[in-house]
Amino acid sequence: MSELLTTAASVSTNPDAWVSTVRTSWQTSGLRLTEPRTRVLRRIATYNAPFSAEQLYADLQGNEPPPGRATVYRVLEQLHEAGWLARMHPAGADVGYVATWPGHLHHLICTNCGKVVAFEGCGMSPLLEQLSRQTDFTIDGHLVQIYGRCAHCQQA
Repeated sequence: MSELLTTAASVSTNPDAWVSTVRTSWQTSGLRLTEPRTRVLRRIATYNAPFSAEQLYADLQGNEPPPGRATVYRVLEQLHEAGWLARMHPAGADVGYVATWPGHLHHLICTNCGKVVAFEGCGMSPLLEQLSRQTDFTIDGHLVQIYGRCAHCQQA
């Protein structure tokens, strides 16, 4: 399986690089990089498990001055659209976000601790082509999220 894991499988292994790369990307694309947006980026990079928009907003309230709720939601949407955030859809839970690197990535999610590991090379192309032919459905994309328990939680 090691050939499926990305070299940047987890933002938590190098959060400063993620923040720096997002900042550079935003500056290149002409987005204003305000102090509140920078605080949102830095906080996102500290999460080791999926987080909700409201959790992020609440966690930022200790900062002076805290970013507004609209800023938090706007930054989340901009990051998601650009591929810097992935939406997690756990069964029976609210949608959460996890910082990631842009590209065609899928995720393993620990149902116990929330650890997320990104991987690429899902091998879905043949299945998607077959489904498209059989259903006359134009497939625009797909999402793979695999749930289980990480090695640490299996031993606990």
